[in-house]
Amino acid sequence: MGVFRKVEVLTDYTRKGTFQEESERRKIVISIYFPDTDGLLNNDETEIKYMELFHPCELQARAILQDIGMNMDIIDGLSTSISEGALQRKSKRSYPVIIYSPALGLDRDMYIYNIQSLVKREFIVVTVSAAYEAMFTVFPSGEFMNQSEVMRTIQATDYTELHHLISIRKKDIQYVLDYLSNLNSKAEDMMGIFDMDKVGIVGHSIGGATALDLTMEVDRIKAAVLLDASMHIYIENEVKNNTVPLLVLRQKASTLEALSNILQEKIAKDFIKGQEKLFQNWNGYKSFLKIRKATHMSFSDMPLFEEDETLYQRTCGIHNQINELVANFFQEHLLNQGNAYSTLISHKYSDFCVINGSGEEIL
Repeated sequence: MGVFRKVEVLTDYTRKGTFQEESERRKIVISIYFPDTDGLLNNDETEIKYMELFHPCELQARAILQDIGMNMDIIDGLSTSISEGALQRKSKRSYPVIIYSPALGLDRDMYIYNIQSLVKREFIVVTVSAAYEAMFTVFPSGEFMNQSEVMRTIQATDYTELHHLISIRKKDIQYVLDYLSNLNSKAEDMMGIFDMDKVGIVGHSIGGATALDLTMEVDRIKAAVLLDASMHIYIENEVKNNTVPLLVLRQKASTLEALSNILQEKIAKDFIKGQEKLFQNWNGYKSFLKIRKATHMSFSDMPLFEEDETLYQRTCGIHNQINELVANFFQEHLLNQGNAYSTLISHKYSDFCVINGSGEEIL
């Protein structure tokens, strides 16, 4: 099944810019990915290459990716199942919606491995930019927004500033949810396409912390997936009563001992405190899993850009596992269709395992 992408630029006129470079009202760039269930894409001639996701600013994006050590030969060879353009459809059916919030510094669309998988399961995925926070943000007009200077001085232990970034993202996503509801009723080409009674959210790292906050605060979100979320900034937060189904996917370093090898001691301890707090106090359905071979960035496309063939294949295997878990979770707990997720995690697998709040494997 093919995938359409439509890029939109939203302006929240009720909010002033929050970064020093942001002189105008808050701008939010979103990508709306929707499935070609009508079979309008009957060949691959319109499918874009990975770097074309950053059109018309491929050269600027390329320079930044190359500067941080990405292998441009690998990126240039990556294809997608995505076709750009306005929505085309014959039927008038509605689709469940998944909101996607990226990790600190990453572009909203650097999760194509998972986005395509969800869309091919007949979800609409809407990725939300983190303007001035991401390493770059591309506007369809050709405007290229660089990362704010202030982002280069933020420390992982600066919890106050990290909470501020989360508050900005939360307002962005709430604005996007309102925008999608308005499109549903007013835009002829989008009329009724979004099933706003079936909205899920996926967030990676600080995007996962944002997703958790929104799930506790916004009634429209009915299921949530946290991809190695930044749990260390939740030690002082109240975990509010919630019955929303929650999937927490963690990297291989899920215990205090393992995290202490890769993080500062304070962050590692706070991370486990936040994780335990969430595990103990979440009232709704919850599932905590560890992806055995995953690192923090394995939940994004980034490892595909910097590895040799052997490691590339390993990353693809990790991505396939994440895709199956996330899609089956939403099928069962957002759409109430079948028990594929429950069946999947009830068996022992070499690729992932069930963990408790301390990150230890449950035998």
